[in-house]
Amino acid sequence: MFKKDEGEDVSINAQERFLQTAAGWTFPVERIKIDNERCFLYLQRQAVMTMLIQQVLKNDHTNTFAKLEKDPRQRVFFSRLNQAGEEIEELSFYRVKLLEDILGRVFEYSKWTMLTEEEVMEVTQGKGENVVLQVQVISAASKPSINSVIIPSSKLSSATIRCGIVIDPITGKITKLKTKEYLSCRSNDMCLMAMHKYGVRVKDDTRFSTLMSRLGTAAVTVDLMEVRFSSPVQIIRSGKGSTKGAAFILYNSARLESLLRRFDEKVDNGDYEGLPPIDSIDFTLLDEEEEWQLVFCYIFAFPNLIETCLEQLQKGICGVHTIVRFLGDFTALFSVYYRRIRILTQETRQHLMPYVYARIYLVKAVREILNKALALLDIEPVHFM
Repeated sequence: MFKKDEGEDVSINAQERFLQTAAGWTFPVERIKIDNERCFLYLQRQAVMTMLIQQVLKNDHTNTFAKLEKDPRQRVFFSRLNQAGEEIEELSFYRVKLLEDILGRVFEYSKWTMLTEEEVMEVTQGKGENVVLQVQVISAASKPSINSVIIPSSKLSSATIRCGIVIDPITGKITKLKTKEYLSCRSNDMCLMAMHKYGVRVKDDTRFSTLMSRLGTAAVTVDLMEVRFSSPVQIIRSGKGSTKGAAFILYNSARLESLLRRFDEKVDNGDYEGLPPIDSIDFTLLDEEEEWQLVFCYIFAFPNLIETCLEQLQKGICGVHTIVRFLGDFTALFSVYYRRIRILTQETRQHLMPYVYARIYLVKAVREILNKALALLDIEPVHFM
């Protein structure tokens, strides 16, 4: 394609052969552009959107979307710290626990071959030929003893993830605020934000208190995990922090649920007919730029996000912070789309219903990926806000 010096026909023929082949790919290429020794590939958007939305919303056992197939010869033993309760009360050690728990869920989700302590003991006895990667997470706040299983060096590759401390923005030193105090503080922040920013009415009942407690825990997780694992992280004072923090993410989670509830209510009331089968939907109607970005930049990118978290694990590097950034950017784009596009019509208009159905399936796919990412952080989606 690049050898124009050998004749224009050679280059054009090469491009045509490439496009004939690429038209049959899982993500088919529509056209190609050669410019200054760079090659630009333009995907067939509607084909990509149709395939991805259908794949994400499969409800059977064949749905392997974002399930990574790792090398079965590489086995992993996750050596967790046995931290005492008083240690967890220190925010820097609570951050270690969060990182351990999130990594454990990413391992499980990614289908890594995880070994139990008993299986590792078999390796120490010379059984099995495959190398084991032993992963440990420690805090930069101290050097606690690690109860790790001793694996012969010939059978072991080791990775130590050193988690940064939690500091007070005023003193610039490690915070003295205890975990329970910070969780309570952030629950209160989330309550005030829900009232003033999102117009939520405070209710004096157990359900509302439980919700605010959940939101506070989610806020602390986002606070401590949104920066690179090895970097120090500042606590949030008086609710001042990222505009794309837990409140924003979960508010848009509630928006999704509310939108889908309103659609179901319209179906129950007879305003809409029920949602047609997904394979009968015309996804070529999704021609708004935000719709393509939601699918290509986030739904399509989700498997790569999981891969990014673990790709440098053997060097003691993990990318858990990218999950938080993904959630913030994903919900920010959905918020723009939600405000700009009227997804549900005010009244039933038959010529508009194909658009409504296509967009409802898109919203369902967005919810699926959003909830998968939240689950990695052990954050429950919010159905009401």
